Amino acid sequence: MGRSSPEAAFEPQVPVEPRRLALNFLFLSAGEFTAKLLTFASFSHMAKVLGPWYYGLLEFTLAVIVFFTVPVDLGLGAYGAREIARNPRDSERLLHEITGLRLLLALCSIFALCVLIMTTHRGRDLKLLLMLYGMSLLGGPFLLQWFFQAHDRMQWVALASIVRQAGFAALVFLFCNSRTDVVRIGLFECFSVAGVSAFCVYVTSRKMNIRWAWPELHIHRLLSHLKEAWPIGLTELAWAFMWYFCTVLLGFIFSDASLGWFGASHRALMALHTFVWLYFFNLLPSISRCIYLPNERLLELMDCSVRFAAWVGLFAAATLMVVSPLLLTLIYGAAFVDGWHSFSVLVWMLPVAMLSGHHRYILLGYNQQRRLLYCTTAAAVAAVTLSFMLVPLYGGVGAAWALLLANVIYFALTYFSVKQLIVRVPVGPQLVAPVLALALAGGFYLMLHAWNIWLALTAAIIVYILAMVYSDGRQLMAFIQVIVRPRAVKAEAA
Repeated sequence: MGRSSPEAAFEPQVPVEPRRLALNFLFLSAGEFTAKLLTFASFSHMAKVLGPWYYGLLEFTLAVIVFFTVPVDLGLGAYGAREIARNPRDSERLLHEITGLRLLLALCSIFALCVLIMTTHRGRDLKLLLMLYGMSLLGGPFLLQWFFQAHDRMQWVALASIVRQAGFAALVFLFCNSRTDVVRIGLFECFSVAGVSAFCVYVTSRKMNIRWAWPELHIHRLLSHLKEAWPIGLTELAWAFMWYFCTVLLGFIFSDASLGWFGASHRALMALHTFVWLYFFNLLPSISRCIYLPNERLLELMDCSVRFAAWVGLFAAATLMVVSPLLLTLIYGAAFVDGWHSFSVLVWMLPVAMLSGHHRYILLGYNQQRRLLYCTTAAAVAAVTLSFMLVPLYGGVGAAWALLLANVIYFALTYFSVKQLIVRVPVGPQLVAPVLALALAGGFYLMLHAWNIWLALTAAIIVYILAMVYSDGRQLMAFIQVIVRPRAVKAEAA
Protein backbone atom coordinates (compact mmCIF):
# COMPACT_ATOMS: atom_id res chain seq x y z
CA MET A 1 0.00 0.00 0.00
CA GLY A 2 1.14 3.53 -0.70
CA ARG A 3 3.51 2.51 -3.50
CA SER A 4 3.81 5.01 -6.29
CA SER A 5 6.04 3.13 -8.70
CA PRO A 6 4.75 2.38 -12.22
CA GLU A 7 4.61 -1.28 -11.35
CA ALA A 8 2.01 -0.57 -8.68
CA ALA A 9 -0.55 0.32 -11.31
CA PHE A 10 -0.16 -3.12 -12.81
CA GLU A 11 -0.12 -5.09 -9.58
CA PRO A 12 -2.04 -8.34 -10.03
CA GLN A 13 -5.47 -8.23 -8.42
CA VAL A 14 -7.66 -11.07 -7.31
CA PRO A 15 -11.05 -11.18 -9.05
CA VAL A 16 -14.01 -9.99 -7.04
CA GLU A 17 -14.81 -12.49 -4.30
CA PRO A 18 -17.81 -14.72 -5.07
CA ARG A 19 -19.96 -13.08 -2.40
CA ARG A 20 -19.41 -9.61 -3.86
CA LEU A 21 -19.95 -10.98 -7.38
CA ALA A 22 -23.24 -12.53 -6.28
CA LEU A 23 -24.38 -9.31 -4.59
CA ASN A 24 -23.49 -7.29 -7.68
CA PHE A 25 -25.48 -9.66 -9.84
CA LEU A 26 -28.38 -9.41 -7.39
CA PHE A 27 -28.34 -5.61 -7.67
CA LEU A 28 -28.16 -5.77 -11.45
CA SER A 29 -30.87 -8.41 -11.70
CA ALA A 30 -33.23 -6.49 -9.44
CA GLY A 31 -32.60 -3.23 -11.27
CA GLU A 32 -32.88 -4.67 -14.75
CA PHE A 33 -35.92 -6.75 -13.81
CA THR A 34 -37.67 -3.63 -12.55
CA ALA A 35 -36.55 -1.63 -15.59
CA LYS A 36 -37.69 -4.33 -17.98
CA LEU A 37 -41.05 -4.57 -16.27
CA LEU A 38 -41.47 -0.84 -16.81
CA THR A 39 -40.31 -1.18 -20.42
CA PHE A 40 -42.67 -4.08 -21.05
CA ALA A 41 -45.53 -2.16 -19.53
CA SER A 42 -44.87 0.99 -21.58
CA PHE A 43 -44.29 -0.79 -24.90
CA SER A 44 -47.23 -3.08 -24.27
CA HIS A 45 -49.41 -0.02 -23.74
CA MET A 46 -48.07 1.67 -26.88
CA ALA A 47 -48.59 -1.47 -28.96
CA LYS A 48 -52.19 -1.77 -27.84
CA VAL A 49 -53.09 1.87 -28.47
CA LEU A 50 -51.06 2.33 -31.69
CA GLY A 51 -51.81 -1.01 -33.38
CA PRO A 52 -49.38 -3.19 -35.38
CA TRP A 53 -48.80 -0.71 -38.23
CA TYR A 54 -47.85 2.37 -36.17
CA TYR A 55 -46.07 0.22 -33.63
CA GLY A 56 -44.03 -1.24 -36.49
CA LEU A 57 -43.08 2.33 -37.44
CA LEU A 58 -41.79 2.88 -33.92
CA GLU A 59 -39.77 -0.35 -33.94
CA PHE A 60 -38.31 0.57 -37.34
CA THR A 61 -37.19 3.91 -35.89
CA LEU A 62 -35.61 2.25 -32.89
CA ALA A 63 -33.75 -0.21 -35.11
CA VAL A 64 -32.41 2.60 -37.31
CA ILE A 65 -31.34 4.75 -34.35
CA VAL A 66 -29.21 1.90 -32.98
CA PHE A 67 -26.75 2.47 -35.83
CA PHE A 68 -26.31 6.07 -34.64
CA THR A 69 -26.26 5.30 -30.91
CA VAL A 70 -23.39 2.81 -31.09
CA PRO A 71 -20.91 5.32 -32.62
CA VAL A 72 -21.56 7.69 -29.70
CA ASP A 73 -19.96 5.17 -27.36
CA LEU A 74 -17.59 3.51 -29.90
CA GLY A 75 -16.42 1.02 -27.28
CA LEU A 76 -15.34 3.73 -24.83
CA GLY A 77 -17.62 2.46 -22.06
CA ALA A 78 -16.18 -1.06 -22.04
CA TYR A 79 -12.66 0.32 -22.52
CA GLY A 80 -13.06 2.76 -19.64
CA ALA A 81 -14.50 0.11 -17.31
CA ARG A 82 -11.61 -2.22 -18.12
CA GLU A 83 -8.92 0.43 -17.60
CA ILE A 84 -10.35 1.76 -14.34
CA ALA A 85 -10.77 -1.78 -12.97
CA ARG A 86 -7.05 -2.31 -13.57
CA ASN A 87 -5.83 1.20 -12.65
CA PRO A 88 -8.24 2.85 -10.16
CA ARG A 89 -5.92 5.84 -9.73
CA ASP A 90 -6.79 7.06 -13.24
CA SER A 91 -10.51 6.99 -12.51
CA GLU A 92 -11.31 10.71 -12.45
CA ARG A 93 -9.13 11.58 -15.43
CA LEU A 94 -10.66 8.82 -17.56
CA LEU A 95 -14.17 9.92 -16.58
CA HIS A 96 -13.66 13.45 -17.87
CA GLU A 97 -11.73 12.52 -21.00
CA ILE A 98 -14.06 9.73 -22.10
CA THR A 99 -17.11 11.91 -21.50
CA GLY A 100 -15.57 14.63 -23.65
CA LEU A 101 -14.76 12.23 -26.46
CA ARG A 102 -18.25 10.75 -26.39
CA LEU A 103 -19.73 14.26 -26.62
CA LEU A 104 -17.77 14.93 -29.81
CA LEU A 105 -18.89 11.58 -31.23
CA ALA A 106 -22.52 12.40 -30.37
CA LEU A 107 -22.36 15.59 -32.42
CA CYS A 108 -20.91 13.69 -35.38
CA SER A 109 -23.60 11.01 -35.09
CA ILE A 110 -26.40 13.58 -35.02
CA PHE A 111 -24.99 15.22 -38.15
CA ALA A 112 -24.93 11.85 -39.96
CA LEU A 113 -28.52 11.19 -38.89
CA CYS A 114 -29.62 14.57 -40.26
CA VAL A 115 -28.07 13.67 -43.63
CA LEU A 116 -30.02 10.40 -43.65
CA ILE A 117 -33.29 12.14 -42.75
CA MET A 118 -32.87 14.69 -45.53
CA THR A 119 -32.07 12.08 -48.18
CA THR A 120 -34.60 9.39 -47.30
CA HIS A 121 -37.98 9.33 -49.01
CA ARG A 122 -40.14 8.37 -46.05
CA GLY A 123 -43.15 9.93 -44.37
CA ARG A 124 -43.15 13.08 -42.25
CA ASP A 125 -43.93 11.19 -39.04
CA LEU A 126 -40.95 8.90 -39.45
CA LYS A 127 -38.57 11.79 -40.14
CA LEU A 128 -39.73 13.72 -37.07
CA LEU A 129 -39.52 10.63 -34.91
CA LEU A 130 -35.96 9.96 -36.10
CA MET A 131 -34.98 13.56 -35.42
CA LEU A 132 -36.28 13.50 -31.85
CA TYR A 133 -34.54 10.23 -31.09
CA GLY A 134 -31.42 11.76 -32.62
CA MET A 135 -31.59 14.69 -30.21
CA SER A 136 -31.59 12.24 -27.31
CA LEU A 137 -28.08 11.21 -28.37
CA LEU A 138 -26.76 14.38 -26.71
CA GLY A 139 -27.46 12.75 -23.34
CA GLY A 140 -25.50 9.62 -24.25
CA PRO A 141 -22.07 10.89 -23.06
CA PHE A 142 -23.48 11.44 -19.57
CA LEU A 143 -24.86 7.92 -19.17
CA LEU A 144 -22.15 6.74 -16.80
CA GLN A 145 -23.11 3.16 -16.06
CA TRP A 146 -19.69 2.09 -17.35
CA PHE A 147 -18.05 4.21 -14.64
CA PHE A 148 -20.16 2.61 -11.91
CA GLN A 149 -19.35 -0.82 -13.38
CA ALA A 150 -15.61 -0.15 -13.18
CA HIS A 151 -15.92 0.50 -9.43
CA ASP A 152 -18.21 -2.51 -8.84
CA ARG A 153 -21.01 -0.09 -7.83
CA MET A 154 -23.68 -2.13 -9.52
CA GLN A 155 -26.42 -0.65 -7.34
CA TRP A 156 -26.02 2.64 -9.20
CA VAL A 157 -26.08 0.84 -12.54
CA ALA A 158 -29.37 -0.74 -11.52
CA LEU A 159 -30.87 2.52 -10.26
CA ALA A 160 -29.88 4.33 -13.45
CA SER A 161 -31.81 1.78 -15.50
CA ILE A 162 -34.84 2.19 -13.27
CA VAL A 163 -34.73 6.00 -13.43
CA ARG A 164 -34.62 5.97 -17.22
CA GLN A 165 -37.40 3.46 -17.77
CA ALA A 166 -39.59 4.82 -14.97
CA GLY A 167 -39.47 8.29 -16.50
CA PHE A 168 -40.31 6.99 -19.96
CA ALA A 169 -43.10 4.72 -18.67
CA ALA A 170 -44.67 7.53 -16.64
CA LEU A 171 -44.84 9.76 -19.72
CA VAL A 172 -46.27 6.94 -21.84
CA PHE A 173 -49.05 6.11 -19.41
CA LEU A 174 -49.90 9.74 -18.76
CA PHE A 175 -49.92 11.04 -22.33
CA CYS A 176 -50.12 8.11 -24.79
CA ASN A 177 -53.58 7.04 -25.94
CA SER A 178 -55.35 6.03 -29.14
CA ARG A 179 -55.33 9.66 -30.37
CA THR A 180 -51.61 10.16 -29.67
CA ASP A 181 -49.33 11.13 -32.52
CA VAL A 182 -46.51 8.58 -32.70
CA VAL A 183 -44.01 11.47 -32.93
CA ARG A 184 -44.74 12.38 -29.31
CA ILE A 185 -42.95 9.21 -28.22
CA GLY A 186 -39.69 10.77 -29.40
CA LEU A 187 -40.21 13.60 -26.89
CA PHE A 188 -40.72 11.03 -24.14
CA GLU A 189 -37.34 9.50 -25.01
CA CYS A 190 -35.59 12.89 -24.86
CA PHE A 191 -37.00 13.63 -21.41
CA SER A 192 -36.13 10.18 -20.02
CA VAL A 193 -32.51 10.39 -21.28
CA ALA A 194 -32.13 13.88 -19.78
CA GLY A 195 -33.40 12.59 -16.43
CA VAL A 196 -31.04 9.63 -16.20
CA SER A 197 -28.10 11.77 -17.35
CA ALA A 198 -28.73 14.17 -14.48
CA PHE A 199 -28.97 11.21 -12.11
CA CYS A 200 -25.60 9.80 -13.24
CA VAL A 201 -23.87 13.17 -12.82
CA TYR A 202 -25.40 13.53 -9.35
CA VAL A 203 -24.17 10.09 -8.23
CA THR A 204 -20.60 10.63 -9.42
CA SER A 205 -20.29 14.06 -7.82
CA ARG A 206 -22.27 13.62 -4.58
CA LYS A 207 -22.21 9.90 -3.79
CA MET A 208 -18.82 8.87 -5.17
CA ASN A 209 -17.07 12.18 -4.38
CA ILE A 210 -15.69 12.52 -7.91
CA ARG A 211 -14.89 16.07 -8.96
CA TRP A 212 -17.27 16.82 -11.78
CA ALA A 213 -16.23 19.33 -14.41
CA TRP A 214 -17.01 19.98 -18.05
CA PRO A 215 -15.71 17.09 -20.17
CA GLU A 216 -12.01 17.49 -20.94
CA LEU A 217 -10.94 17.74 -24.57
CA HIS A 218 -7.18 17.09 -24.66
CA ILE A 219 -6.79 16.02 -28.27
CA HIS A 220 -3.71 13.83 -27.83
CA ARG A 221 -5.23 11.91 -24.91
CA LEU A 222 -8.56 11.56 -26.66
CA LEU A 223 -6.85 10.12 -29.72
CA SER A 224 -5.00 7.60 -27.57
CA HIS A 225 -8.29 6.48 -25.99
CA LEU A 226 -9.90 6.27 -29.40
CA LYS A 227 -7.02 4.17 -30.71
CA GLU A 228 -7.59 1.63 -27.94
CA ALA A 229 -11.39 1.69 -28.00
CA TRP A 230 -12.25 1.80 -31.69
CA PRO A 231 -11.92 -1.98 -32.22
CA ILE A 232 -14.44 -2.46 -29.40
CA GLY A 233 -16.68 0.21 -30.92
CA LEU A 234 -16.57 -1.29 -34.40
CA THR A 235 -17.32 -4.64 -32.78
CA GLU A 236 -20.43 -3.11 -31.21
CA LEU A 237 -21.40 -1.62 -34.57
CA ALA A 238 -21.01 -5.01 -36.21
CA TRP A 239 -23.05 -6.41 -33.32
CA ALA A 240 -25.79 -3.91 -34.18
CA PHE A 241 -25.79 -5.08 -37.78
CA MET A 242 -26.05 -8.66 -36.60
CA TRP A 243 -29.04 -7.94 -34.34
CA TYR A 244 -30.93 -5.08 -35.99
CA PHE A 245 -30.28 -5.08 -39.73
CA CYS A 246 -33.02 -7.62 -40.35
CA THR A 247 -35.58 -5.30 -38.73
CA VAL A 248 -34.50 -2.40 -40.92
CA LEU A 249 -34.60 -4.57 -44.06
CA LEU A 250 -38.00 -5.94 -43.09
CA GLY A 251 -39.27 -2.37 -42.72
CA PHE A 252 -38.05 -1.38 -46.19
CA ILE A 253 -39.54 -4.48 -47.88
CA PHE A 254 -42.86 -4.91 -46.05
CA SER A 255 -45.32 -2.15 -45.21
CA ASP A 256 -47.97 -4.27 -43.54
CA ALA A 257 -48.46 -5.45 -39.95
CA SER A 258 -45.68 -8.07 -40.23
CA LEU A 259 -43.11 -5.46 -39.20
CA GLY A 260 -45.06 -4.81 -36.01
CA TRP A 261 -45.36 -8.54 -35.29
CA PHE A 262 -41.66 -9.16 -35.75
CA GLY A 263 -40.75 -5.97 -33.89
CA ALA A 264 -42.83 -7.08 -30.91
CA SER A 265 -41.16 -10.52 -30.90
CA HIS A 266 -37.71 -9.01 -31.30
CA ARG A 267 -38.32 -6.53 -28.47
CA ALA A 268 -39.44 -9.32 -26.16
CA LEU A 269 -36.27 -11.24 -27.01
CA MET A 270 -34.04 -8.20 -26.45
CA ALA A 271 -35.67 -7.63 -23.07
CA LEU A 272 -34.79 -11.20 -22.12
CA HIS A 273 -31.32 -10.83 -23.62
CA THR A 274 -30.71 -7.92 -21.23
CA PHE A 275 -30.30 -10.46 -18.46
CA VAL A 276 -27.64 -12.20 -20.53
CA TRP A 277 -25.90 -8.87 -21.03
CA LEU A 278 -26.01 -7.84 -17.37
CA TYR A 279 -24.64 -11.24 -16.35
CA PHE A 280 -21.50 -10.64 -18.42
CA PHE A 281 -21.51 -6.92 -17.58
CA ASN A 282 -21.10 -8.02 -13.97
CA LEU A 283 -18.53 -10.69 -14.85
CA LEU A 284 -16.25 -8.53 -17.03
CA PRO A 285 -14.17 -6.97 -14.21
CA SER A 286 -13.37 -10.43 -12.80
CA ILE A 287 -12.47 -11.76 -16.25
CA SER A 288 -10.23 -8.72 -16.82
CA ARG A 289 -8.35 -9.32 -13.57
CA CYS A 290 -7.71 -12.96 -14.50
CA ILE A 291 -5.19 -11.73 -17.08
CA TYR A 292 -2.65 -11.40 -14.24
CA LEU A 293 -3.38 -14.88 -12.85
CA PRO A 294 -2.69 -18.44 -14.04
CA ASN A 295 -5.10 -19.77 -16.65
CA GLU A 296 -6.46 -22.22 -14.10
CA ARG A 297 -8.26 -19.38 -12.32
CA LEU A 298 -10.01 -18.38 -15.53
CA LEU A 299 -10.96 -21.98 -16.27
CA GLU A 300 -12.41 -22.43 -12.78
CA LEU A 301 -14.49 -19.30 -13.18
CA MET A 302 -15.66 -20.29 -16.66
CA ASP A 303 -16.53 -23.88 -15.74
CA CYS A 304 -19.11 -22.81 -13.15
CA SER A 305 -20.39 -20.00 -15.35
CA VAL A 306 -20.77 -22.09 -18.52
CA ARG A 307 -22.55 -24.81 -16.54
CA PHE A 308 -25.01 -22.26 -15.15
CA ALA A 309 -25.55 -20.71 -18.59
CA ALA A 310 -26.28 -24.07 -20.20
CA TRP A 311 -28.92 -25.07 -17.67
CA VAL A 312 -30.66 -21.70 -17.56
CA GLY A 313 -30.44 -20.92 -21.29
CA LEU A 314 -31.90 -24.19 -22.54
CA PHE A 315 -34.65 -24.13 -19.94
CA ALA A 316 -35.65 -20.56 -20.84
CA ALA A 317 -35.67 -21.21 -24.61
CA ALA A 318 -37.76 -24.36 -24.44
CA THR A 319 -40.30 -22.91 -22.00
CA LEU A 320 -40.72 -19.66 -23.92
CA MET A 321 -41.19 -21.51 -27.21
CA VAL A 322 -44.08 -23.49 -25.73
CA VAL A 323 -45.88 -20.45 -24.30
CA SER A 324 -44.99 -17.97 -27.08
CA PRO A 325 -48.55 -17.40 -28.46
CA LEU A 326 -49.95 -16.79 -25.00
CA LEU A 327 -47.01 -14.61 -23.99
CA LEU A 328 -47.23 -12.27 -26.98
CA THR A 329 -51.02 -11.97 -26.62
CA LEU A 330 -50.64 -11.18 -22.94
CA ILE A 331 -47.97 -8.51 -23.51
CA TYR A 332 -49.08 -6.82 -26.73
CA GLY A 333 -52.69 -7.86 -27.27
CA ALA A 334 -54.49 -10.27 -29.61
CA ALA A 335 -53.46 -8.27 -32.70
CA PHE A 336 -49.85 -9.45 -32.20
CA VAL A 337 -50.43 -13.18 -31.71
CA ASP A 338 -49.14 -13.98 -35.21
CA GLY A 339 -45.69 -12.91 -34.08
CA TRP A 340 -45.26 -16.22 -32.23
CA HIS A 341 -43.81 -17.88 -35.33
CA SER A 342 -40.85 -15.52 -35.21
CA PHE A 343 -40.60 -15.55 -31.43
CA SER A 344 -40.42 -19.36 -31.21
CA VAL A 345 -37.25 -19.21 -33.36
CA LEU A 346 -35.74 -16.14 -31.69
CA VAL A 347 -35.84 -17.59 -28.17
CA TRP A 348 -33.15 -20.15 -29.07
CA MET A 349 -30.74 -17.26 -29.37
CA LEU A 350 -30.76 -17.05 -25.55
CA PRO A 351 -28.74 -20.23 -24.86
CA VAL A 352 -26.47 -19.48 -27.84
CA ALA A 353 -25.80 -15.96 -26.52
CA MET A 354 -25.28 -17.17 -22.95
CA LEU A 355 -22.62 -19.63 -24.11
CA SER A 356 -20.88 -17.42 -26.66
CA GLY A 357 -20.83 -14.52 -24.20
CA HIS A 358 -18.10 -16.23 -22.18
CA HIS A 359 -15.73 -16.32 -25.12
CA ARG A 360 -16.70 -12.85 -26.27
CA TYR A 361 -15.90 -11.27 -22.91
CA ILE A 362 -12.71 -13.29 -22.49
CA LEU A 363 -11.44 -11.78 -25.73
CA LEU A 364 -12.45 -8.33 -24.49
CA GLY A 365 -10.94 -8.78 -21.03
CA TYR A 366 -7.67 -10.14 -22.43
CA ASN A 367 -7.08 -7.20 -24.81
CA GLN A 368 -8.03 -9.21 -27.89
CA GLN A 369 -10.53 -6.64 -29.10
CA ARG A 370 -9.19 -6.76 -32.64
CA ARG A 371 -9.89 -10.48 -32.92
CA LEU A 372 -13.30 -9.87 -31.38
CA LEU A 373 -13.89 -7.25 -34.07
CA TYR A 374 -13.04 -9.76 -36.81
CA CYS A 375 -15.37 -12.38 -35.32
CA THR A 376 -18.26 -9.97 -34.92
CA THR A 377 -17.76 -8.48 -38.38
CA ALA A 378 -17.82 -11.94 -39.96
CA ALA A 379 -21.01 -12.79 -38.06
CA ALA A 380 -22.56 -9.45 -39.06
CA VAL A 381 -21.76 -10.12 -42.72
CA ALA A 382 -23.41 -13.50 -42.31
CA ALA A 383 -26.47 -11.88 -40.72
CA VAL A 384 -26.80 -9.32 -43.53
CA THR A 385 -26.34 -11.99 -46.20
CA LEU A 386 -28.83 -14.34 -44.58
CA SER A 387 -31.30 -11.47 -44.16
CA PHE A 388 -31.18 -10.66 -47.87
CA MET A 389 -31.71 -14.35 -48.61
CA LEU A 390 -34.49 -15.14 -46.12
CA VAL A 391 -36.42 -11.94 -45.33
CA PRO A 392 -37.85 -11.36 -48.86
CA LEU A 393 -39.04 -14.98 -48.97
CA TYR A 394 -40.23 -15.64 -45.42
CA GLY A 395 -40.70 -12.21 -43.84
CA GLY A 396 -40.41 -12.12 -40.06
CA VAL A 397 -39.70 -15.85 -39.69
CA GLY A 398 -36.87 -15.52 -42.21
CA ALA A 399 -35.45 -12.61 -40.20
CA ALA A 400 -35.57 -14.72 -37.05
CA TRP A 401 -33.68 -17.58 -38.70
CA ALA A 402 -31.09 -15.15 -40.07
CA LEU A 403 -30.45 -13.86 -36.54
CA LEU A 404 -30.22 -17.32 -35.02
CA LEU A 405 -27.84 -18.72 -37.64
CA ALA A 406 -25.62 -15.62 -37.46
CA ASN A 407 -25.33 -16.02 -33.69
CA VAL A 408 -24.36 -19.68 -34.05
CA ILE A 409 -21.61 -18.61 -36.47
CA TYR A 410 -20.49 -15.97 -33.97
CA PHE A 411 -20.31 -18.58 -31.20
CA ALA A 412 -18.08 -20.82 -33.30
CA LEU A 413 -15.75 -17.96 -34.26
CA THR A 414 -15.26 -16.66 -30.71
CA TYR A 415 -14.80 -20.18 -29.33
CA PHE A 416 -11.95 -21.01 -31.71
CA SER A 417 -10.40 -17.57 -31.23
CA VAL A 418 -10.17 -18.00 -27.46
CA LYS A 419 -8.78 -21.50 -27.95
CA GLN A 420 -6.10 -20.20 -30.30
CA LEU A 421 -5.07 -17.02 -28.46
CA ILE A 422 -5.61 -17.68 -24.74
CA VAL A 423 -6.71 -21.10 -23.53
CA ARG A 424 -9.29 -23.69 -24.48
CA VAL A 425 -12.51 -22.95 -22.56
CA PRO A 426 -14.69 -26.02 -23.11
CA VAL A 427 -18.47 -26.00 -23.40
CA GLY A 428 -19.19 -29.58 -24.50
CA PRO A 429 -18.92 -31.34 -21.12
CA GLN A 430 -21.14 -28.74 -19.46
CA LEU A 431 -23.79 -29.17 -22.16
CA VAL A 432 -24.24 -32.93 -21.95
CA ALA A 433 -26.38 -33.05 -18.82
CA PRO A 434 -28.66 -30.08 -19.70
CA VAL A 435 -29.30 -31.43 -23.22
CA LEU A 436 -30.18 -34.88 -21.91
CA ALA A 437 -32.42 -33.34 -19.24
CA LEU A 438 -34.14 -31.22 -21.88
CA ALA A 439 -34.75 -34.28 -24.05
CA LEU A 440 -36.20 -36.16 -21.09
CA ALA A 441 -38.42 -33.22 -20.10
CA GLY A 442 -39.52 -32.82 -23.73
CA GLY A 443 -40.57 -36.46 -23.80
CA PHE A 444 -42.80 -35.95 -20.76
CA TYR A 445 -44.30 -32.85 -22.36
CA LEU A 446 -45.13 -34.65 -25.62
CA MET A 447 -46.77 -37.51 -23.75
CA LEU A 448 -49.00 -35.25 -21.65
CA HIS A 449 -49.76 -32.18 -23.76
CA ALA A 450 -52.73 -33.82 -25.53
CA TRP A 451 -54.48 -34.12 -22.16
CA ASN A 452 -53.58 -30.74 -20.67
CA ILE A 453 -50.87 -28.37 -21.86
CA TRP A 454 -50.33 -26.82 -18.43
CA LEU A 455 -50.03 -30.21 -16.76
CA ALA A 456 -47.55 -31.25 -19.43
CA LEU A 457 -45.50 -28.08 -19.02
CA THR A 458 -45.46 -28.39 -15.24
CA ALA A 459 -44.33 -32.01 -15.42
CA ALA A 460 -41.59 -31.15 -17.91
CA ILE A 461 -40.29 -28.33 -15.69
CA ILE A 462 -40.23 -30.58 -12.62
CA VAL A 463 -38.33 -33.28 -14.52
CA TYR A 464 -35.80 -30.74 -15.79
CA ILE A 465 -35.21 -29.21 -12.34
CA LEU A 466 -34.80 -32.64 -10.73
CA ALA A 467 -32.29 -33.59 -13.38
CA MET A 468 -30.38 -30.36 -12.75
CA VAL A 469 -30.26 -30.99 -8.99
CA TYR A 470 -29.18 -34.60 -9.52
CA SER A 471 -26.47 -33.71 -12.02
CA ASP A 472 -25.03 -30.47 -10.61
CA GLY A 473 -26.54 -30.26 -7.14
CA ARG A 474 -23.16 -30.37 -5.40
CA GLN A 475 -21.82 -27.47 -7.42
CA LEU A 476 -24.96 -25.50 -6.62
CA MET A 477 -24.66 -26.20 -2.90
CA ALA A 478 -20.99 -25.24 -2.94
CA PHE A 479 -21.87 -21.95 -4.58
CA ILE A 480 -24.53 -21.24 -1.92
CA GLN A 481 -22.04 -22.03 0.86
CA VAL A 482 -19.55 -19.59 -0.65
CA ILE A 483 -22.18 -16.84 -0.58
CA VAL A 484 -23.22 -17.39 3.05
CA ARG A 485 -19.66 -17.82 4.36
CA PRO A 486 -17.77 -14.73 3.21
CA ARG A 487 -14.97 -15.13 5.77
CA ALA A 488 -13.93 -18.43 4.26
CA VAL A 489 -13.83 -16.81 0.86
CA LYS A 490 -11.63 -13.97 2.11
CA ALA A 491 -9.27 -16.40 3.77
CA GLU A 492 -8.99 -18.41 0.58
CA ALA A 493 -8.38 -15.29 -1.52
CA ALA A 494 -5.66 -14.19 0.89
